[in-house]
Amino acid sequence: MANAVVNTTSPMAGRRLRRDVTRLLASDHRATVDDNMSSLAVLFEGPLGTAYEGGMWTVNISMPKDYPLNPPKVRFITKILHPNIEFNTGLVCMNVFSQAWSPSYDLLNIIETFLPQLLRNPNPNDPLNHHAAQIMKHSEAMFRENVIACVNMYARPTPMCRRSEAGKQLLEQRSSDLSLSELLSDDDVDKD
Repeated sequence: MANAVVNTTSPMAGRRLRRDVTRLLASDHRATVDDNMSSLAVLFEGPLGTAYEGGMWTVNISMPKDYPLNPPKVRFITKILHPNIEFNTGLVCMNVFSQAWSPSYDLLNIIETFLPQLLRNPNPNDPLNHHAAQIMKHSEAMFRENVIACVNMYARPTPMCRRSEAGKQLLEQRSSDLSLSELLSDDDVDKD
């Protein structure tokens, strides 16, 4: 990484990015970084005590050239059901980071604070996935069931992938209330 060409607009920002990436790589989180440090892939585990517990997602973090003045863009590569995360693209609602972001935060804050808080406290009033928001507004218990089914279907670690059949069956059983197409964002439904 010492010889990497850093994707920033200033030498000071480059040093900061190098420091933050180094801290992330030295942590317990599994992460990979591209050559110019403009994109990172991090394995993110669902927070304990939530419907996301036990799930593992690959999260892409795209670094802006003016980092840390502006927050990175965060996208879930692995499918996740959440009102503030678009189902197909995995984009996380930028309001989540823009409102709370400070240049004093770093990449570990995103993985250890921002994303766990987002999963613990979904906001159905500022949705990217309108169907997930509708489910949550209708019934938090139903939302939790659907999150668990989605975790089982997409985000279980490899040894547990056999459980995905149970997740698919749960979704099929709920067809009287909603279908898989209703879990997708509005854009996904419009494409059909």
